[in-house]
Amino acid sequence: MNIGVITSLWAYAENLSVEESLERIANLGLRHIDILGILHGNPLKIAPDEKIRIRKKLNILEMILGSLVLVPPGNIASKDPAEIEICWNHVKAGIEMMAEIGGNQVLLNGGKRDLKLHQSEAKINAVKFLRRAADYAGGLGMYITLEAEPYIYFLVNDLDTTLHTVEELDHPNLMAALDIGHLHLSRDAPESLKTIKPWTMRIHLSENDGLLHANDILGTGNVPMGDYLAFLEEENFQETCKTHGLDLVVTMELGVLGDDIPDPNNYARRSLDYVLGIAPYLDY
Repeated sequence: MNIGVITSLWAYAENLSVEESLERIANLGLRHIDILGILHGNPLKIAPDEKIRIRKKLNILEMILGSLVLVPPGNIASKDPAEIEICWNHVKAGIEMMAEIGGNQVLLNGGKRDLKLHQSEAKINAVKFLRRAADYAGGLGMYITLEAEPYIYFLVNDLDTTLHTVEELDHPNLMAALDIGHLHLSRDAPESLKTIKPWTMRIHLSENDGLLHANDILGTGNVPMGDYLAFLEEENFQETCKTHGLDLVVTMELGVLGDDIPDPNNYARRSLDYVLGIAPYLDY
């Protein structure tokens, strides 16, 4: 397994561009990156010339781009066709952007429950949207990765709902992204992950106190990160990615929009040192 980081920390802390964030990440000695799909990485706001510069910067720094972490501007499970189309335009642009600049994955959540929409109908709508996204991604040699959000109003909010969704769609271009901090919040123990191994294509490392989503400095909360990482290594979770010609990357997800982060470089360095201390088998 390889270790990387999402560009989000530098977007949140200093409103840096993707290119500037890549420079900061390179200074940490990291090569594997994911791009935040809002703020500096919004696929509908990045100009064509900026995409060219990002791809050039990745090549110069010898970085390996994996995923675009998207937050669609609406609910992909909505019954409102206009809202669905707004979400689709965002996701479609994200898939196209990643294909253009050299990535291979676009991460999505599984939609939300709605007070005005029966849950069963919301699930049907979400599955329809995810299938559409996976079909389009497949045509460009890309993958959609589904990430659980640990809140009750999300349709995919734990390991079971993630597994159920990817199995129900059974699509070669729809895989799973596991966030270890989220799994801690949903009380999914390391050994429970074995069932989702065939679908796992990305891992996020986030920190919290077991009660609230936080993305704190890794090692400052009570997420048993070492136990999760050791299980993934022992069970050879990278095997699934290898069958797709990819590497399994554990990406650090640090910071939350609105946090006071006076020194993002220190934030990232402390997190990286902690992870390498508990999991020295991770590769750069």
